[in-house]
This record gives sequence, C-alpha cells and structure tokens, in this order.
Amino acid sequence: MNTENQATDVQTPDGRPEIKRGGWLTAFLILMFIANPLTAIGYFLFPSALVAAFPKATEGMVIGLGMMATLNTVFAAGIWFWKKWGVYGFYASAGVALLVNLYIGLSLFQSITGLLGPVIIYLLTRSRWARFK
Repeated sequence: MNTENQATDVQTPDGRPEIKRGGWLTAFLILMFIANPLTAIGYFLFPSALVAAFPKATEGMVIGLGMMATLNTVFAAGIWFWKKWGVYGFYASAGVALLVNLYIGLSLFQSITGLLGPVIIYLLTRSRWARFK
C-alpha cells in the first residue's frame, strides 16, 4: 500500500502527535506559496496589460484578481496548518476566478483548467480530512 497518500501520526518529542502532510501536498502548497504571490504582483503592477489583452476586463477587476491571488496564499497557509477554511477558501476563490475568466472572454476550456488546482487539493486532502480543524 502506498503510504504517501495515507495520513499517519508520529509522536513529537513532547508526546503530541505530528501529522504527516505527505510529499505531494507539501510540494503543491510550496508551489502555491510561490506562484500566488508572483501572480498577485503581476496583477498589481501591470493591470493595464491584462485590460489590453482582455477588453471586457477592468483595472478594478484585475486588482480584485490580485487580491484573490493574495488570499490564495493565505488559504495555502491555512491548508498547511490543517485548517478547513483554507480548503474552502481555495475552492471559493477558484469558483470566482472561473466566473471572471468566462466573463472576460477566456474559452470554456481555458476557464475550466483553472479548476485543476481545487481538484488537486481535494485529491491531496481527502485522506487527511479528519485531521483538518
């Protein structure tokens, strides 16, 4: 049996159980800690570039996407610390991003690919869901 996907506890030196995050979840969260702040910086520094590429987008909408990318970093931290609100927040953020992407004119396929992140989070957290608070 592949133990990578199993939530296992190990005792810390002070006797508390240490929850194993697993390599895939750890790697994905680290990717989120890198990609989301960089995305937010791009949105905040160059909103007019996105408005030029997607005429239905407004600068306010792009700034909102930057704030969502910032929140995604917070949601990733929540997931790192085993908080359900981090998972739910990430799902909600992806839903809003899907609607915005469709509104500004991305194709249905391009918009739906934005849901890969929540699917990955679901797959990586489902066996550990009882550990989340």
